[in-house]
Amino acid sequence: MPALTGELPENDIHLIKARLLANAALNEYIGPEIHASPTSDEWGALGQAEIYVSYGEYTRSLQSMKHSGISFFALPMDQVPAIYWHLLFPQPYWKELVANAGSNGLDPYLVASLIRQESEFNAGAVSPANAYGLMQLLPSVGKSVAKKHGMKGFSTKQLLDPSTNLELGTINLKQVLDRFGGQPEYALAAYNAGDTPVRQWLATNDYKDVPEFVESIPYTETRDYVQAILRNREMYRALYPAR
Repeated sequence: MPALTGELPENDIHLIKARLLANAALNEYIGPEIHASPTSDEWGALGQAEIYVSYGEYTRSLQSMKHSGISFFALPMDQVPAIYWHLLFPQPYWKELVANAGSNGLDPYLVASLIRQESEFNAGAVSPANAYGLMQLLPSVGKSVAKKHGMKGFSTKQLLDPSTNLELGTINLKQVLDRFGGQPEYALAAYNAGDTPVRQWLATNDYKDVPEFVESIPYTETRDYVQAILRNREMYRALYPAR
């Protein structure tokens, strides 16, 4: 692990050039330019991510941190400068997120953690499975929730609007939670794998507790998904304590 710094070398010619490249929307050259600096191991990941955030590109910033090659989670939290954690766990759309979570009795940290895992806060994301937006809603789910809650004239493209996606997505998440007795671990597994497999797992096994259920999820993707969101939630709680 390099000795990470929370300060950028403002006079470094490669950082200056990288910012100019960002101004020209030449994003593909930003990383190589930064890494041309002989000291970039100490600040390069931070520099690249902060450049993207300065343009409101939280998804690109988060992805650059994830792909930096730095094993952030291999270190104690207090040994990594706080700015890195805030870039890894950003708060775009936070006011709307908290408002919609509150309207549905949801933990906003759970909602943020799910979004981080589903779309990395990319409001325009469309998955190979045809799931849309921040909370990756299927058009059929969006249509059903919109109809039930009196949203007239719904169209699939509205799911790419972050406000609409958060509104419908939090309602849908609440419904999933309610179907599984409010237990987040079961609901997250169902959000990823569907209700039917989760009910089968619960019916055919006698788990001593919820953590054992999570560890025993037979779908590797779903098991990793649930564990990642639970970790994300604890990180959000630690970084942004509720007032």
